[in-house]
Amino acid sequence: MMRPKPDLTQADIDELIVVSNQCDLRHDLHAFVAYVRERDVKRLHRSNKLNRSDQKRLAKLMSDSYLVEEVEANGHSNWISYVDCLALAFKFTDYDTEGTYMGYTSSEPSFPDNYIDVNAEKYEEFIGLPLIEQETKLQDVLVKHYLDGYNEFYKTSVVGRLSGFSTRGSATGIIPGLDFGKARRFIIKVLQSCTPGVWYTTASLIRYLKEHHPFFLIPKKPKYEYEHYAEKGRYGNFREQKERWGAEIQISENDADSFERVEGRFVERFLEGLPLILGYIEVAYSKTEYKGLLPKINQLQAFRVNDMFLHVMSGEVVEPKVTVQPNFEMHVESELYPVRILSQLTKLADVVAEDRTSILKLRKTKVLTQLSERDGFDVIKLLETMSGQKLPQNVRIELDEWTGASEAFTLYENVVLLEGNKDLPGIDEFTIESISPTIRIVHSPDKLFAHLMQKELIPLRIKHRSSAFTLIPDGADTVFPRRNMGVSKSKAKSKAKTKKRVTIKREVRITFHFPTKKLMEEFRNGLITARCPVVADWSKLTLSFDKRYESEVKKVSKELLDYTIKIEDAS
Repeated sequence: MMRPKPDLTQADIDELIVVSNQCDLRHDLHAFVAYVRERDVKRLHRSNKLNRSDQKRLAKLMSDSYLVEEVEANGHSNWISYVDCLALAFKFTDYDTEGTYMGYTSSEPSFPDNYIDVNAEKYEEFIGLPLIEQETKLQDVLVKHYLDGYNEFYKTSVVGRLSGFSTRGSATGIIPGLDFGKARRFIIKVLQSCTPGVWYTTASLIRYLKEHHPFFLIPKKPKYEYEHYAEKGRYGNFREQKERWGAEIQISENDADSFERVEGRFVERFLEGLPLILGYIEVAYSKTEYKGLLPKINQLQAFRVNDMFLHVMSGEVVEPKVTVQPNFEMHVESELYPVRILSQLTKLADVVAEDRTSILKLRKTKVLTQLSERDGFDVIKLLETMSGQKLPQNVRIELDEWTGASEAFTLYENVVLLEGNKDLPGIDEFTIESISPTIRIVHSPDKLFAHLMQKELIPLRIKHRSSAFTLIPDGADTVFPRRNMGVSKSKAKSKAKTKKRVTIKREVRITFHFPTKKLMEEFRNGLITARCPVVADWSKLTLSFDKRYESEVKKVSKELLDYTIKIEDAS
């Protein structure tokens, strides 16, 4: 039980280096699984790691573009390797992790023909769960497994910067008997008492644990695997050094600051581990050059939790909100990566932007593909069910037309179109379908041509180009374009004399060019709230709207209190 309630000290971070995780672990996990499902991924023979070409392709699919630079510079990405390990821990993927010793002289295992298999059934079962249940399972995996076989005492987090104690003797002493999962959950519980957005000092968190929960990690009377392990005591596994390869100094439990030097170091490394990896917190490090004993201590000096963390821990994560815009964009707002919804929508639309609000745009070709492949598929019903409201009228009308087009379309292969008299002899045996009394779809064109020649009917064989119809010779009676189908000069003159009166309506659109994506998204959200139809081009950072809504746009620009906005014409 956690008592009393933590009263942590607020921190001033003006002189600190603030770090947040720019990668979205949930997005990247699903991107990784999708990648290995679509191809045969063979791991390296000697190291069993992903090969460089796969890492380069994966880097482009991940949530942080910096990973592309990392792979280019180093040949690999620690983050991609971490996601790879996570997929294996979830048992979404499977491959040989033991290896084979190729001969008596082999000192290391080899991994010949080691391809990644995907457990599609287990993965589909996972993404079918509500988001909060997916998050709980993700937490469970990270709490129970530090994924690399070590723990916070010995291994630097994939997004961290603090190295650990020497691993010498880590298989003995107290370490094998510690319940790291229980300790991690306890600190997570303590963090839930924090106010989101407020920076707290790490020292006050460590001080609280020392005063009220000194045995949250190492029990007062630990259980040792062997009796002689007890000789070294509770802190027998921990030694400091003046230099990396220098003489080691044993930490004694009797030292007044021993808790800070052992459990304190654990807390620092935990904060830059699980909660930072999951995007629950931000951390702040000292800028001062470190000159103390190794491993480093008192370097992660502050942290703050966010709303998402508290929503997750209270089970109050709101399910994703889908909004279909009149410009055929679909906005998906979600605190956590909404894999189930996006996996459905990407079959109908292209991804324009991914963030807390993902933006997709409906594509006719994708919709038609789904309509042709899925019997009874109702795209309008799907989108209205997802969004919980009627689609904009223009979108609904367009989707109705696409649906009608898909229903009227049948693809025939290895057939030709025959145009001719309906009473042509012996034609029925070649006919697949009659389009009109004089036009049919027929099979076996070579045999049919020979048959018509034999009947002395003088058939004409025409091959149309993919870009345009081939013009039919003059005199041919056909529905296709003929060489003499141009409008005569006399007819053109007579038509020119009778002019029709028409009105062409003009619509003036204004386009704003934004300096940053963040400002553009806030501005766009304001326009949507003001019910102003707007078209976003995220590649060019532009918003376009009808001039009629200029007054609403001016109101939105004034309501963005974090900005002083000046609007000027583009040169």
